Amino acid sequence: MTSNDLLARIERKDRHLKALADMSVKMNSFHTLEELMNFVATRTRELLESQRVTILVWNTEISRLVKVASSGGEEEELQPGSGEEVALRALEAHTPILLSRDTTQEDAQRSGSETHGPPLSVLFVPFEDTEEASGVIHVERPFTQRAFDEEEISLLTLIASQTASSYRNVQLLSDMKDQLKNIHAVQEVGNLLVSTLDLDTVLKLIVRGIRDVTGAEVCSIMLWDENQEHLVIRASEGIPKRVVREARVRRGENIAGWVAQEGKPLLIRNIDEDRRFVGTAGGRYRSKAVLSVPLKARGQVLGVINVNNSTTTKVFTEEDQELLMLFANHAAIALENSHLYGELEKLAITDGLTGLANHRAFQERLVRELSRAQRFQQEVSLLIIDIDHFKSINDRHGHQVGDQVLRSVADALQDQLRKMDYVARYGGEEFAVIMPQTRKTESVRIAERLRERMANERFVKVDPTRSVTISVGVSEYPSDAREASQLVERADRALYFSKENGRNRVTPAGMDLSVATGA
Repeated sequence: MTSNDLLARIERKDRHLKALADMSVKMNSFHTLEELMNFVATRTRELLESQRVTILVWNTEISRLVKVASSGGEEEELQPGSGEEVALRALEAHTPILLSRDTTQEDAQRSGSETHGPPLSVLFVPFEDTEEASGVIHVERPFTQRAFDEEEISLLTLIASQTASSYRNVQLLSDMKDQLKNIHAVQEVGNLLVSTLDLDTVLKLIVRGIRDVTGAEVCSIMLWDENQEHLVIRASEGIPKRVVREARVRRGENIAGWVAQEGKPLLIRNIDEDRRFVGTAGGRYRSKAVLSVPLKARGQVLGVINVNNSTTTKVFTEEDQELLMLFANHAAIALENSHLYGELEKLAITDGLTGLANHRAFQERLVRELSRAQRFQQEVSLLIIDIDHFKSINDRHGHQVGDQVLRSVADALQDQLRKMDYVARYGGEEFAVIMPQTRKTESVRIAERLRERMANERFVKVDPTRSVTISVGVSEYPSDAREASQLVERADRALYFSKENGRNRVTPAGMDLSVATGA
């Protein structure tokens, strides 16, 4: 991938995230399903530069997916046995499905003529909140444009998640007209949620909104810990800090544990009369009513939202439970968005082929390491590594073998270098290694050892007799350069010398070139 391609990809990701935030805000402003779905179809088509977008929703009365909105292409029903069948598979599996479809053959069979159309890249992404709010976003694009990539699948998954949340919200809005004041409060919180993707901030906003709407004095959001063994408090109001730090609830234990285990909301009007939780309140609350609802996404319980009172005798109602479920939907979407946003951020700084840091991440890390080295008066070494005669591997064995060699070399670099070293794919067949707190004499020794080990490996599996060698250029901060760009330039020049003088060698910058090591 060229630097221009990388820059274009980064710019596209930034546009996608900004457009998604704007789209999410607008989705929370609709009051009818028709307006919501038409907007999602149209905006998704524009954002993904697609030929056609179709939104299918599960109809419980006829037990099938029904088209509710589309944008682009001809207005036609999705034919059973083709798109509908795949869409149903995606919905049942709770996972996106990407495939290619030859429209020439399908159109000909459908019309009985020789209709010619381009092969399509077809993407089905499910959204699901409840059985009544579930469906699939179906997107098509000609291969002549480009097939859908991993980043676009993640983006559409985010859109689908927000669509499920907004779909459910619209349904509840229509069913709860007598509680417009509370609904507007929930909607306002929903709008605030999409202004940030920081999970802790989002959860705090939800807790505050719940207290405003329900009038609860005590509210908490509990999520599973890393081991999925205990519920811990991630956001709360009205709870002492000591309790927040120490609270640990196992699955099935107490009220929150029961709700997490059963995946059902629980409204207890008089906790003293519920034998399941005798002694749970421990005299802490004047109110005998407790309300707890599960926080679910894709059928999995992610946590629990709890409300109760410490000084008043207010009793929670079924309407409060409905409102709390609405907030739980927001919290679940926030959790998914936070995770998926993290994946998008990872994609932006990770090389898709090797799994190493990409050029952008390397440049940012180098600047940080030099700044730290300057602050603590330490050295930083830089290796620029090039696979010798890599073009001949592609020419003789094909690009798939070339890709396999790149992955193998990347794995070997990570295995053989130190944990403190930062390995990145610099571009093409070149790699870069940042070595903190390392003098050039030491980095040259490490690079030479690495060169020898590489020469003894057999990375070209289709030709075990062929060795893969590397050429290396080495530079050091601050003896060779004090700026990141200059440090890279010095290492590049040393690498060039290695390649121009027989390859399979290590050359340090700033030294008599006759001391360059290697075969």
